[in-house]
Amino acid sequence: MKTEDLIRALAADTQDTRPMAARMLTALVPALLVSLAALWLVLGFRADLGKSLLITDSIMRFVLTGAVGLLGARIALVLARPEGRDEVRLWPLVAVAIAAFAVLVWAFVTTPPEGVQMKLVGKTLTTCMITIPLLSILPVTAIMWVLRQGATTAPMLAGLVAGLGGGGLSAAIYALHCTEDSPLFYVPWYGLAIAGVTLVSTMIGARLLRW
Repeated sequence: MKTEDLIRALAADTQDTRPMAARMLTALVPALLVSLAALWLVLGFRADLGKSLLITDSIMRFVLTGAVGLLGARIALVLARPEGRDEVRLWPLVAVAIAAFAVLVWAFVTTPPEGVQMKLVGKTLTTCMITIPLLSILPVTAIMWVLRQGATTAPMLAGLVAGLGGGGLSAAIYALHCTEDSPLFYVPWYGLAIAGVTLVSTMIGARLLRW
């Protein structure tokens, strides 16, 4: 059997009465709600959350992490199909990374030299690096479950975008609690936390999503 015929057969076998996007919503939304509830019950939302949403630097935390999360989940949907490996486009993720770097550079340039170190380290570094990976467990699992319902031909890449999706959305949830509004803090440290989640998810996906 030719490779193209095999892919078409797999695609037909993995068809479901529910569209794949609906399955993603069914799995991912409850996972995110549980993560949100866990954050609220354990750490709580920041007291000045409403006011912080009027600050551009603070808003960018949600924009950047949400973009990474939504793009990761969207690309996972593409990769859930056998032919998705040839159709997937990663340039939107690159664009978000460039935007994050630009925000970081702008913050560095506009912050007084004596304040750079303080804003970079912040006061909640440990909480950030622990909480984001913990919050990501259910969202990443949900995306992995959807990928398992399909027939991806790129298991490692699928695991990677599952990590980006779950990690990014979880970082956006954590931002509801975090009081560190400077890009000097959240670009590198949120980014490192998401990268850690993505690394683990990539390794798991390479095995779990193989067929």
